[in-house]
Amino acid sequence: MIVVRPQKRPDDLEAICAVNNTAFDRHGQTSAFDDFRAHRSDIISLVATDADRIVGHVLFSPVMLQGPDRSISGMGLGQLAVLPDYQRQGIGTQLAEAGLKQLRAAGCPFVIVVGHATYYPRFGFETGSKHGMRCQWDGIPDDNFMVVFLDEQQRPESTGTAHFDGL
Repeated sequence: MIVVRPQKRPDDLEAICAVNNTAFDRHGQTSAFDDFRAHRSDIISLVATDADRIVGHVLFSPVMLQGPDRSISGMGLGQLAVLPDYQRQGIGTQLAEAGLKQLRAAGCPFVIVVGHATYYPRFGFETGSKHGMRCQWDGIPDDNFMVVFLDEQQRPESTGTAHFDGL
């Protein structure tokens, strides 16, 4: 049975790095977000376990939407990884939904992601450009930079560039 819980045990970090390195092997390095997990307290890091073995992980970290008139804080979905043998079983969905639920309850206004254009819309993500938002990194295809608004009362009215804090 899969259980989603916060990253909290001392040995979690090593297991999370192994999951990310295995899941993202063909996509390159994950070290920037590994540093986030190791040294930041303002992140949300959740793990999926199967009989106490970490088989998936999701990380949300602070972002800032810098518009012409003001800046607005939100969060960014930095990594979502599941071991290959556990993929296509809904574990990534469980992790993403648990994190978004936690952020919604905390009053987070929005979450951005740079990710797969056909995967993240299932959670309500839409292209950032549709809402006048741009990614901090050049060369990211429009379809891969997305945003979901969690609190319509705090929805940013201005356009701007979204920056992952510290990246």
